[in-house]
Amino acid sequence: MKALLTEESHAFTSKLFLLLSIPTYVVTRYVIVAPFGRHVQDSKKYRWWFGPQLDAKLSWFIFESPNLIWSWYCYCYLRDSEIMSSGSDAAMISFDDNQLQLSSNAMLLALFTLHYINRAIIYPLRMNSNSHRVPLLVTASAMVVTILNGYQISFHLVRVHKLTPLTLPPSSWINLQSWLGILVFVVGMTINITADGVLRNLRRQRNSDGNNQKTYYIPQHPLFTYISCPNFFGEILEWFGFAIASQFSLPAMAFFIYTSSNLVPRAIAHHEWYKQKFEDYPLERKWAVIPFVV
Repeated sequence: MKALLTEESHAFTSKLFLLLSIPTYVVTRYVIVAPFGRHVQDSKKYRWWFGPQLDAKLSWFIFESPNLIWSWYCYCYLRDSEIMSSGSDAAMISFDDNQLQLSSNAMLLALFTLHYINRAIIYPLRMNSNSHRVPLLVTASAMVVTILNGYQISFHLVRVHKLTPLTLPPSSWINLQSWLGILVFVVGMTINITADGVLRNLRRQRNSDGNNQKTYYIPQHPLFTYISCPNFFGEILEWFGFAIASQFSLPAMAFFIYTSSNLVPRAIAHHEWYKQKFEDYPLERKWAVIPFVV
């Protein structure tokens, strides 16, 4: 464990995580769509090596929780008070020279933790009871990713690099950049949560119809006007904002690129599925995940 918790091992992990985005994109775009949800609806598409299927709520909690565990562990046991401080003393919040100063490291760790409180706890609890079960292969693969990511993001913020503190009012271009990144993160998270809610309500509509079959509806919401997967777009936007706020640190950029390499192929698969499933799919909804791009 001690060998893992060094700056050298951390740098290696971040580079490895960045490199993993290449095979992730190639495999999920051109070889196989990740086998869960609407893309494994019948036994003909299921393979023995996918493993047993787990309850969706349990699976989401299992594979998202390592991020929370790492953020808690790094903050409680590994943090460097100087790196997590807002100024010359150890406080994360201080007031100096008529400016409020906040620790950028603490702020980003808080945003990272907030995101995964939603993904690991709130999101599974709000899932419908008849959500598609998740193959063990998907759960295990996702858990490997979150173990790596939770470590490389959390350790970086509490132990490796002190970011320029945030100030109110902003006192430099770097400060403006960090606040802009935080704003982009919040907008992305809002889009992600809102779009997830729209999709969840569609499934509740299916349940209220008294139909036990997996019936699907076309999402109707302003966020879905031009793209099929605004929930994925929101999450990509979150981590782009996080990378901006972290001053484009290697761990944050690695996670942003990896997230894109995973979600863009899945969004394309969703988009193609929608067009095949519904003859009346909106013509203006031309893109899968990023308006006017893909």
